[in-house]
Amino acid sequence: MATTDDFLKAVQDGYTFKGESALMGIGMLDGQPVPGAIVKLPLKTMNRHGLIAGATGTGKTKTLQVIAEALSDASVPVMLMDIKGDLSGIAAAGTVNDKITDRYQKIGVEYKATAYPLN
Repeated sequence: MATTDDFLKAVQDGYTFKGESALMGIGMLDGQPVPGAIVKLPLKTMNRHGLIAGATGTGKTKTLQVIAEALSDASVPVMLMDIKGDLSGIAAAGTVNDKITDRYQKIGVEYKATAYPLN
C-alpha cells in the first residue's frame, strides 16, 4: 500500500495540466480523501471518446453529471441523451444536505447549488 505522500505525489503528477481543466474530485487512499490530491480533467481533451463503466450504484450517472456540469460551467456546450431520465433534474438547482457539505469540505471547495441551462 502506498504512503500518503507517495499517493499525493502520484495524483499531483498525473493530474497537472497546462490550460483550463475541470474539477472532478479528490483522490482517495484506503477509503479516505487525501487533502491536496485534486483530480482534474483538461478541457482540451473533452472532445474525445470516453467510457464510464461500473456496476449498478457505483456512481456512473453522477460522474457523467459532474463532467457535464463542469463543461457547462466552462461555457462548453454539452449534449446528453438520457433514455432512463436519470439526469432529468440537472436543470434545477440542487439542495444542500450534510452528505454534500461533507464531500465538498473534503475536496476543499464551496458548494453552490446551480441550475444548468437546457435547450
